[in-house]
Amino acid sequence: MPRPSGPGPASPAPCKLAATGACLVPGLCRNPKTAVASRANGGRPPSPAGGVTRRIVHRGQSLYRAGDAFANLYQLYAGSMKLRITNSAGMEQIASFPIAGALLGLDGIDTGHYACDAIALEDSLTCILPFADLVARSRADAPSALQLSRAIAQETNHYRRLIMVLAGMNSEERVAHFLQDISERMAAGGYSSREFVLKMTRADIARYLGMKIETVSRAFTRLHLARILDVRGRHLRIRDPDALRRLGAGR
Repeated sequence: MPRPSGPGPASPAPCKLAATGACLVPGLCRNPKTAVASRANGGRPPSPAGGVTRRIVHRGQSLYRAGDAFANLYQLYAGSMKLRITNSAGMEQIASFPIAGALLGLDGIDTGHYACDAIALEDSLTCILPFADLVARSRADAPSALQLSRAIAQETNHYRRLIMVLAGMNSEERVAHFLQDISERMAAGGYSSREFVLKMTRADIARYLGMKIETVSRAFTRLHLARILDVRGRHLRIRDPDALRRLGAGR
């Protein structure tokens, strides 16, 4: 039976990211040190010699917040998060829902301060990647530079696709595109692409897709009635992947 949810923050060895080729620092996490790092020190507890430090972030806690000084990128080893932006009027927008393998913190490179809040949707585990170390490693090693560039490009393409979704799709197409994206990312991480638990609330999905909560709920209901999905609360099973893919592509 497929695992219904994404990767949880269980034992960090062996490294699943390295096994799938997603790790940005392969070879440095043979003996990772796991720590509960505070934001007061930039989320950077002392790294063990020859390795990396992993940070536990419990559900509802922040990895970093908007305005915090930028020092690190983070690769999500296990669990899931949401990136939240709050404007001057107090309105919230969800920028993305990273899952295992995602690179976080890119929003801090430009200004030297993080631009959003990274909040854990479940108990999660991140690899702390000091940005200065990544830059030095990239200068000395061309494959590392290429891998970092690809990771940054993937995040950039994510936001480009989101803009296209918000600009030209109706409510059902937006929700279908969102679910198809999660399905593909789950598959890339070695998990079931057809059955999983959504860790985010319907309200968060609405803020991400630029919709009202009621509209999101109706879209889920219609997809369920069309026998494209089985929806039971946050537990979701994709019954017709082809139909979901077509709808998510706006066809």
